[in-house]
Order: sequence, then structure tokens, then C-alpha cells
Amino acid sequence: MERSLLGLAHADSRKVRFIGYDPVQLHAELGRASQEADDAVRHLVEALSGVPELEFQAYLIRLELEWSQMRAHLAEYLASEKPERVSLSTLRTFRFQGQGTLGEAVQAFKRVYLAHQEREARATRSALMGYALGVGVGFGIVVMLMWRRWGRPMRWLQRAITQSGVDPVVPAPLRGTAWEAIYQRLAFQERRLREVEVFMRDLAMGRTPEPITPTDSTDALARSSACLLKRFEELRSNRREAV
Repeated sequence: MERSLLGLAHADSRKVRFIGYDPVQLHAELGRASQEADDAVRHLVEALSGVPELEFQAYLIRLELEWSQMRAHLAEYLASEKPERVSLSTLRTFRFQGQGTLGEAVQAFKRVYLAHQEREARATRSALMGYALGVGVGFGIVVMLMWRRWGRPMRWLQRAITQSGVDPVVPAPLRGTAWEAIYQRLAFQERRLREVEVFMRDLAMGRTPEPITPTDSTDALARSSACLLKRFEELRSNRREAV
């Protein structure tokens, strides 16, 4: 806009006419630039009026007032149909002494806006770091709970399986959990396996083994061992009679 006004101010100069300055074109460009600036200031005020910082709002209001004053100075000339006639007040729009100009207001607002953006960026980074820390702590708690619920009991079971014998006493970490019944079942099966091992070893060595103790009346393993032991005694008796 300032370049357009300077060109219009010297439109009657032979040098300006020689290099091709056109008052009508400059008048139209000034009008377009003024409208674009008016739209930009209005959008800034609408978008940033909710910022709670007093200093920020003060610079925003100053920018709006400076532009309103400039728009008032340019309004009469922009409304005229004689672009070659520029009034003194219009020419002094960008050089009005005794108060801040629009350029200074724009630069001041730019500084406070950049400072505001930097504070917002720092606050956002701090919030993201807090969220990340919270997520990390939450994930750690979940992992710890999963370890207490599944990992540690699984290690106890793995240790029990790989050992030569399973302690019939349930470990303290498994008591009162769903793993207690699994551990007891594992210990029971291990004891039965040992009994079968001793039973079969005695049979293989020709000794009369002790019958496997039944756990209940429907214990199929104990019945099978009793039948096998009975058959073993019959075979031994037949052999003695044959001799």
C-alpha cells in the first residue's frame, strides 16, 4: 500500500510517467491491498480474541486500532473516482507523527505473538512429556500386575516341572490363586508317576511290588496295578508248579 501511495503522489512527475506508473492501476492495487489487510486483521482478532494473556490482548487491540485509523485515512481516497488526486492526509497515512504507526504495531504484535507461540510450544512439550511419563508408568504397572498374575506362577510351575521332584507343599506365591489347583494337580501326577516307576521296576527285577495305593474307589490305575500284580503272582505260581 505504501508503494502505491508513493507512486500516486508522484503521478504528475515526468520521470514517473516515463517509467510507466499508472494512477488508475495504483488506485486499484491500493484498494485490493487495503481489503486484504482488513480481512487479515479481522481474522486475527476473531481467531486470537480468546487468548487470556493481557499483554497479548493489548498488542492485538493496538494493531486493530492502528489499522482502523489507517483505514479511515484511506477510505475517502479509495471511494473517490479520481485516483490522480491524492490528499495530504492520505499521503501522510504511513508517516503520521506523534503516535505509533501500523508498521510498528505489526512488529510489536509479531514479537508478542511469537513469544506466545513459544510458550504454547513449551507447554505442549511439557504436557506430552507428562502424558508419555504417565503412559510409561501405567504400562509398567500393567506389566508388573501381569507378572504377578501370570509370569511368576509360570516360573514356579516351570521350576517344578524341571526339578526331579515336586514339593507337595504349595509355594506361597501360588496360594489363594488359580495356580494353586494346577500346582497341586501337578504334584499329584508326579507322585503317581513315581509310584508307577517303582512298581514297574520291582516287576522287572522279579520282586513282588507294593500295590499302588488307590486315591478313591474309581482309581483305574490302582485297579490296573492290582490286576497286573495278581497276574504276576499267578504266573509265578505256575512256574513253581512246573518246576
